[in-house]
Amino acid sequence: MQKNKYTANILPCMLLGFLWFTSASFVFANKSHYHVAHDNSVNDANQRIVKRALMKMDSIKLGISSYIPSDSLVNPYYVSLVCKPSLYAQVLNRLFSLTDCKSVINGSLSAPKLEILKHTDYALVQGCLTQPQIALPDSIHQPVANIEEQPEPPELMLSEHYDSSSSDKLPLPAGDGNYGIVVRKPNFWNFKTNFSLQFTQSYVSDNWYKGGESHNALLAATVIEANYNNQRKLTFDNKLEMKLGFQTSHNDEKHKYKTNSDLLRLTNKLGLRAVKHWYYTIMLQSWTQFYKGYKANDEKVYSDFMSPFESLLSIGMDYQQSSRNGRFKVNATLSPLALKLKYVGRPSLIKDFGVSNGKHHSKWEYGSNVTVNYTWNIVKNVSWSGRIYFFTDYSSTQLEWENTFNLSINRYLSARVFLFPRFDDSRKRSEGQSNFEFNELLSLGLNVNF
Repeated sequence: MQKNKYTANILPCMLLGFLWFTSASFVFANKSHYHVAHDNSVNDANQRIVKRALMKMDSIKLGISSYIPSDSLVNPYYVSLVCKPSLYAQVLNRLFSLTDCKSVINGSLSAPKLEILKHTDYALVQGCLTQPQIALPDSIHQPVANIEEQPEPPELMLSEHYDSSSSDKLPLPAGDGNYGIVVRKPNFWNFKTNFSLQFTQSYVSDNWYKGGESHNALLAATVIEANYNNQRKLTFDNKLEMKLGFQTSHNDEKHKYKTNSDLLRLTNKLGLRAVKHWYYTIMLQSWTQFYKGYKANDEKVYSDFMSPFESLLSIGMDYQQSSRNGRFKVNATLSPLALKLKYVGRPSLIKDFGVSNGKHHSKWEYGSNVTVNYTWNIVKNVSWSGRIYFFTDYSSTQLEWENTFNLSINRYLSARVFLFPRFDDSRKRSEGQSNFEFNELLSLGLNVNF
């Protein structure tokens, strides 16, 4: 009975111990599981953060590599805005299509882009219609089949010289040879022409208190120039001057009209550049007149065509200069060596022009010559042009100074004043006559340049 009592006491104790051990084990197990789960959740969070950071870096890298600047167009339909104007077939198909533009391009664009494309096509066609020279035909942009790409020729340095006679010439690219390149040969010739038809009229009544006489005058003049200049060393200038004027006089009973201005002159000059403004020059000047020359109430012929005829060949230096604004130009030829021919066709005028009487109608003279031509645009529509001619054979002297003042009224009308002082002591003159001569002419009329 005592044994049963002991057994009854030990069983509850063992049961309580087992329960305590079980509870302690469960608590310890839960605590360990909590620590493990907590550590795993922390690791998962870190991994997710790292993964998201890597994904963000990849997206940034992809965005940088695929970045398109604002000046680039990803839409191929905007090619007309940045390329050479050309009416491609698709542009014409869209414009002349009976259906909407969206059906032509298979509906690949949205409505706003379709509207932009429509205005772009209209602008392209309008530009080609108003400025056809800037538009290229569609055939130029079409690819050419069966043409092999040629290697690019090597670039030559500035210090290298290409021998045109070498047999190793660079090959030309294959094709039809039409590359749209037009080579124009430079034209070194310059042609100018001036024509004028001037008229003067004066009427004086018979009872005019100061006297005088009525007269009419008509003057026609033409200047033709053909000048060559290769912009390097060689120049060749040619100038033809023709002037003929007639006047009437009621008091002249011998002639209905007679000349008051008569000139036919040709000047040829060949120059070779020496320095900046100087040229070695050979110049030939030849002049005569068109018509017979008379005096009032006198039937004697004082001059005629080829009576006299003068020609001067000179060798020297020519100086050419012009102002910066181009308003003043001067051309001076200094010739220490000059050969002059004077020919008189009328036997009755041989002595009058200093040619020996007899069978000879010509005379040769050796000397020096200076010829100066200048032009000065004084103000707008007012110009002054002149010519100074000097020749001496060291026994006689001939000096001429031609001055023409031109006042332009409009494009076709002008007024002119011509002043011509002259000195010549080579001619035979009557006793008491001066070697100084003077001619003046005022006229108004047509003036054309072309």
